[in-house]
Amino acid sequence: MSSDSLTIVQLYPEQLGVSGDGGNVVTLAERARRAGLDVTVSAHRPGDAVPTTADIVVIGSGPLSTLRALHDDILRLGAPLSDWADEGVPVIAIGGGMEILSRGIVGGEGGDLEGLGFFDATARRGAKRRANYFQVETGYQGGALTLYGFEDHASSLELGAGSTPLGTVTHGGGNGDGREGVVRGASFGTQLKGPVLPLNPELTDRLLRAAVARTGGSYSTNESHAKLDHFAAKSREVVHANLERAFKAM
Repeated sequence: MSSDSLTIVQLYPEQLGVSGDGGNVVTLAERARRAGLDVTVSAHRPGDAVPTTADIVVIGSGPLSTLRALHDDILRLGAPLSDWADEGVPVIAIGGGMEILSRGIVGGEGGDLEGLGFFDATARRGAKRRANYFQVETGYQGGALTLYGFEDHASSLELGAGSTPLGTVTHGGGNGDGREGVVRGASFGTQLKGPVLPLNPELTDRLLRAAVARTGGSYSTNESHAKLDHFAAKSREVVHANLERAFKAM
């Protein structure tokens, strides 16, 4: 990309978006445009040619059955995703998207499922289901930051010996060991849903700064972001007030 443009690649928007994950793409694009960047959003669907250009990649969540149906197509993306991450391109993976980008999903209905190995972690199905508001402390791409969202999963995530979590769980389940998610450079996977980026504008801004800095560009917010930040703050207040609330899984 040039220093004043941004290409966002969304993987499988129709199949992997059960947690409102399209909202993450909309938020990235809108905040980038308000900062003066020329934004292109490109969708990758089953059978499409493998993308050749990306500045940010987003993959959302979906059930294990959908991950199985997409499996062969997802495997084609292993090399480009890894190359992009090594070049500093942020790859954001939510829920099932994070799990399929791990080394594999173990114990799910229908047997184990091979992952891309993008993250040095293994997802294990069969944990007690958690459906609740969620709070995580992170230092991703900067100083301390409190993240809010919603989790709804029955998985644990075992990190490899050299892996770094996205953060520490304050309220909720996360990986199952007091940690949440996994980081690879500027990329991360998480169970934070809601979707996570509209609720957490500072996290979105850190992602955008990492993406544009890679090509010598800069990203900064201005007065046009204030209304978005106000809505996010009000939503975060609601989540914070209900952190102890659990929801019955349907």
